[in-house]
Amino acid sequence: MKISVIMPVCLSPYPGCASNLDYKFQRAIGTYLEQDFKDSELIIVADGCEKSEKIYIDNYLNSNIRFKKIPKQVSFSGKVRQTGIEIATGDIICYLDADDIFGKKHLQIINDNFDTEKYDWVYYNDCVIMDASFNYSTRNVSIAYACIGTSTIAHKKNINVIWGDGYGHDWKVIERYLMCRPGIKIPTPQYYVCHTPTGLDF
Repeated sequence: MKISVIMPVCLSPYPGCASNLDYKFQRAIGTYLEQDFKDSELIIVADGCEKSEKIYIDNYLNSNIRFKKIPKQVSFSGKVRQTGIEIATGDIICYLDADDIFGKKHLQIINDNFDTEKYDWVYYNDCVIMDASFNYSTRNVSIAYACIGTSTIAHKKNINVIWGDGYGHDWKVIERYLMCRPGIKIPTPQYYVCHTPTGLDF
């Protein structure tokens, strides 16, 4: 099954953002391109971001990466991710923040463990980078507020998920559109969180 990876991006500084945004954006893209699983697409949705458009044109124009720029939205607007879903061609949607990274087997693990005959969505543990040597701690994810988010879910495209606005909107989407549908926790893929609002930033 084809997997569409949605990546929102804004490389202008904003409250709580990571450092070295340009570098981390390209680092995230690089980890997508290194995936073992190839039946996929990366959809970058630029939140009014001219800089990300130039980086895309200069470096990734002839790859299996798609790029869509939309007018600048309010902070943490749901329209950015929603735009990615609307133009996605994959059966499955998952997410990659522009300041995080995938391990090489991330999409393969999702593909191997997502039984789409039985389930509409899956969730899984992620890994939080703890230091500059990229040692990490596995974060045990559960279906509860502040215990699950976009780094830890994948869902069918056809189940009509609708993103709203606000920093906590990850939970709202899960609560409103996923919890009412059949889902299962699968073995931990390889999503590495490199930046958190609490201060981790690698």
